[in-house]
Amino acid sequence: MMHKICPRCGSKKVKWIIPQNWSQWVCYDCDYTGPIIEGNDDLAEEIHENYLKTKNKSEETD
Repeated sequence: MMHKICPRCGSKKVKWIIPQNWSQWVCYDCDYTGPIIEGNDDLAEEIHENYLKTKNKSEETD
């Protein structure tokens, strides 16, 4: 089954924020704002794993 998911963190907690602009969505997990993608649970999980790896690396360098 396809879902609308955040391209940054893979979350399904996204909402269309500006009805006049179809490409403006917000992710409630990572605060991403912009266009979203459609994908299945496998894609969402893959994106989420990559997001966590990237997030952990950036925290280690800070």
